Amino acid sequence: MPEYTQELFLLTTTLSQLNDREGVIRLFTEGMNDIFKPVSFQWFPQKHNDSSLEMEVCTRKKKYGYFACSADADPDPIKINLIHNAVQILATLLEKIDQETNLQQLVDTRTAELSLANRNLENTNRDLQEQIDAHTKTLETLRKSEDKYKSLIDKIQTAIILHDKEGIITDTNPMAVTLMGGGENSLKGRSLEHIRSFVRDDGSSMPYSEYPISRVLVQKEAVRNQVVGIRHMGQNDILWTLVNAEPEFDDQGAVFQVIVTLIDITRLRKMDALLKQSQKMDAIGQLAGGVAHDFNNMLSGIIGASQLLQTPERQLDPIGHKYVEMILEASHQAAELTRKLLTFGRKTEIRSLPLSIHIVIKDVVALLQRTIDKRVTISVTEEAEQTTVLGDNAELQNSLLNLGINASHAMPEGGKLQISTRNIYLNAKYCQTVPFDITPGNYIEIEIRDSGTGIPPENISRIFDPFFTTKEQGKGTGLGLSTVYATVQNHHGAINIYSELGVGTVFHIYLPCSDVTPAASTRTEEPDFSGHGLILLVDDEELVRTTARDTLSEMGFSVMVAQNGLEAVKLFGKRHSEIDLVIMDMLMPGMNGSDAFFAMKETDPDCKVIISSGFTKDENLKEMKDAGLSGYIQKPFKRNELQRLLSRILTD
Repeated sequence: MPEYTQELFLLTTTLSQLNDREGVIRLFTEGMNDIFKPVSFQWFPQKHNDSSLEMEVCTRKKKYGYFACSADADPDPIKINLIHNAVQILATLLEKIDQETNLQQLVDTRTAELSLANRNLENTNRDLQEQIDAHTKTLETLRKSEDKYKSLIDKIQTAIILHDKEGIITDTNPMAVTLMGGGENSLKGRSLEHIRSFVRDDGSSMPYSEYPISRVLVQKEAVRNQVVGIRHMGQNDILWTLVNAEPEFDDQGAVFQVIVTLIDITRLRKMDALLKQSQKMDAIGQLAGGVAHDFNNMLSGIIGASQLLQTPERQLDPIGHKYVEMILEASHQAAELTRKLLTFGRKTEIRSLPLSIHIVIKDVVALLQRTIDKRVTISVTEEAEQTTVLGDNAELQNSLLNLGINASHAMPEGGKLQISTRNIYLNAKYCQTVPFDITPGNYIEIEIRDSGTGIPPENISRIFDPFFTTKEQGKGTGLGLSTVYATVQNHHGAINIYSELGVGTVFHIYLPCSDVTPAASTRTEEPDFSGHGLILLVDDEELVRTTARDTLSEMGFSVMVAQNGLEAVKLFGKRHSEIDLVIMDMLMPGMNGSDAFFAMKETDPDCKVIISSGFTKDENLKEMKDAGLSGYIQKPFKRNELQRLLSRILTD
């Protein structure tokens, strides 16, 4: 039956190309019906007993159904065997299809699982990338923040030192290295006790137990605003710092680190000392002005009475004239002392005229060469090109002369006195650090240098104090340098001093330059003067009223007196048309001279008024001068000084 075999081979070959289970069964059934006609084949999912021939389609793992056919009464065994083999092939094909289906399902499942896993992985990767990006951004922010604060700590002008619990330095910033000196490696790993010596606020040595770091480690509490001086090895200068020390505690409450900060306050302390010195000078100046006022009033009476005794009408014998001269000499010395007090107290009016400082120095040197020890050699170096200043020639001469004489006293065995000048520009920073009211600009610097014994360091801070002197009793008033200080101050300048024991002392004076050309000096002859007219004399001191009235009367004037401002204003209101001139004190009870002056100006705007006072403030005089004050004369005054002033005012 080779035709059946070939046809069955073709059928199974065709079926093997299919993957559809139902299609394979249908095609197999149709093919078997075509091959084995007239035998009829049918497929049954379940066992079917009505068929004459029924074969189970199964494998060892699974039953698929039944294949039944209607056979002849005497079926051909060979044909049945072929049919049976075909059914087995069908079972094998169905099993293959199931396997492929299962495999495809497995592949599909695995593919779906892999796809899901891939999506999950992509989501995870995306989440991880976002976390990485966020972490990177956070790290960059932290890096920038760290760089910013590191830069801040590195550049801050506060020294920062970290100590461990044993007081050993673990880290510092650059400012700490600058304050402590040395390099960074010279601080880390060491204790402050072995690096620098420290001093207390009063300048005495500070033991390690008082160091802020030591106090924090012992007391377990912060140290606030402790003033500590740092003295570098081999140096005398002290660097003053304001120290704060803050402990940091671990979870057990033990100190594991101490943060110490130091602020350099050296310049602030110097400025504070200068401010206190300036305030002290101002306070003493006010006291000196008040004393000088009363003293000048008394001297005015003494000098006035003495000069009245010298007139020919008194007919004094030679011995009487000698005694009067002694009184006048002593009074003039007392007046000079008072003048120094007033200059120190800044109560005198500075006559600001354009002066060549080189001419002032030349005159001073000429005086010194005739006055001081000949073993002291004087040299002058004139480097300044701008030499004009606005000031009082006498005051500046006296100040330079005072410094020169003091320098000669510091060289009892002889030495060198060097005076030099140069131009210098003082900037705003310098002007803010000195206790003088000066402004930035061009100045002339006058340097007075000696090779004397020098000044002890403990006396430097007091050198300009009034009444401070190191000279023997009776050899100095202590007003010399304080007067120099005040004169420089009144000339809108500055002065400083530097001295070393056994080396010498140098003073630097800075005076503002002026563009005004100094006027040529002229000499005027003393005018002949004979007084006439009515003068209203106003003073609260009877001694002054009496002597001044008699002096004016001897000059030829009629004199009317008042003992205070109120009385003077009333008299002036009644007789102002008769009064040619008013001479009035400044400080009086009830109504002072300034108020009385303005009241008189309201009555007679053309009235002539002279203020005569032991002292007065420049601002008060300026206001009165602007309103038409005729003149001012400082008590005590000489007769000829008053005569010149009266001549000038009454003849104008």
